[in-house]
Amino acid sequence: MISNKQDVLNIITSGTMTTQQKLIGLGNVAERLFSPVDLLGYTEEEMSYIDNQMICDLNEGYGIYRPRYIVPNYGLFVEKGSKFLELEPPTDLEELLDGLMILYSHVPSITSYPVFIGHLDKLMEPFITDEKQDYKRIKRFLNHIDKTIIDSFCHADIGPYDTKAGRLILKAIVELGNPTPNMTFRYDKDKTTREFAELAAAACLQVSKPSFSNDKYYTEDVGDHALCSCYNALPFAGGAYTLSRLRLGTIVKSVSSLDELLNDLLPKVSKHMLSIMDKRISFIVEKSNFFESSFLQEEGFIDKDNFTAMFAIIGLADAVNYMLKLEGLDETFGTSDRGDEVGHLIMETVQNIVDAHEGKYVSRTGNRYLLHAQVGASIHEEDKDNTPAHRIKVGQEPGLLEHIKQSSQFHKYFPSGTGDLFAFDETWLKQPGAVLDIIDGAFDNGYRYITTYMKNTDLIRVTGYLVKKSEIEKLRNNKAVLRDTTVFGMGTEDNAHVFDRKER
Repeated sequence: MISNKQDVLNIITSGTMTTQQKLIGLGNVAERLFSPVDLLGYTEEEMSYIDNQMICDLNEGYGIYRPRYIVPNYGLFVEKGSKFLELEPPTDLEELLDGLMILYSHVPSITSYPVFIGHLDKLMEPFITDEKQDYKRIKRFLNHIDKTIIDSFCHADIGPYDTKAGRLILKAIVELGNPTPNMTFRYDKDKTTREFAELAAAACLQVSKPSFSNDKYYTEDVGDHALCSCYNALPFAGGAYTLSRLRLGTIVKSVSSLDELLNDLLPKVSKHMLSIMDKRISFIVEKSNFFESSFLQEEGFIDKDNFTAMFAIIGLADAVNYMLKLEGLDETFGTSDRGDEVGHLIMETVQNIVDAHEGKYVSRTGNRYLLHAQVGASIHEEDKDNTPAHRIKVGQEPGLLEHIKQSSQFHKYFPSGTGDLFAFDETWLKQPGAVLDIIDGAFDNGYRYITTYMKNTDLIRVTGYLVKKSEIEKLRNNKAVLRDTTVFGMGTEDNAHVFDRKER
């Protein structure tokens, strides 16, 4: 959406935004003051699909001056320090953590905060010498991140190997109970000890993190990678230029049959979104001078040849449910065999179109953009009709095993990220091994990513990020809150009722 002076004034006069949140909001408005037709070369037809909400660019902006997601190789700081920041390589844990915090303030992204802060246990492990004292440093470091990187899309990884640092990190995140950083446990049964994995599973139940990623599966598809932002698997020392999404639940409202959807409107809209992505990437690489001016590129923390782009979908369940009604079936996605068939037909259509398109400046991923299961956002009224990703709508979920079997079919389409979430009652906390068995079973059935959490906790995973229910209540009462992702969590709860997921 092109912004205007009123958007600026709305931010300036907001009674619920902090000064820092206003500054970031004003920057986003400035990026959207330009017409994408004039600046990026969008066609009028491409704009028509943005205006009718079938294509959503997530308000990324049009005067684009940096890639959406940046995934630095922070290990390079351990080896060489940074000439630009005048930092020598760290010699102990304190110097490492201090240097990382300095680096983070120079790593941009769509949120203006870093969306990836490193494979933390791997970075810290060589510097662990006194676990008691080092634990205090690690806990203070993680708390510092939560209070200064006030955006829950900030993401850290640990695993797959069992480390002292990893265990200290798990202990600290449980004691702190903070939304940030978001965290993934890169899990591989061939590399990860059972004890370490159970500690991670217990932590996830208590504080909704770390989620578990199928490390072997993602490595096969993406190669050397990191999990960042929500659950995005992106090339290491690179990232993603842009993310646009198809609102499938919106698209289906304009067709009268499945044939019309699959053979006419869906291919047409998909191709237009690919063209839009091409134009956005061309501007970043050819005109923004980001890579020419960034010390991250100059010193090797990132390489522009390691970037890809994300072609996302939301609302698969809504689209399928709409089609089932057209066919006269009183069934819903998640418990319908025909619904699964329709879901696969939709995803195969999109996948074939994306795979046939030669992307711009994405040699790292075979000159192809990567499909992504986008978690959703409260940007427009149409988002109420678009359930996150390929997830089953809240209130229509089957039993746990049936749910896992159904959803696992769709993880294969999304090499740049997908995930499912399950709310458990507190009795599971006594049996983290049983939770791990469920995760093992899900991965054996084709899952890429899974989160299990206790439904009665304050800290909860909304879709791919974390918020505190108590902060959402403050925001509802027109009180300013620390983290800007709280407003996204409130909107997603209003649209998708994520706090009411079926308790297991």
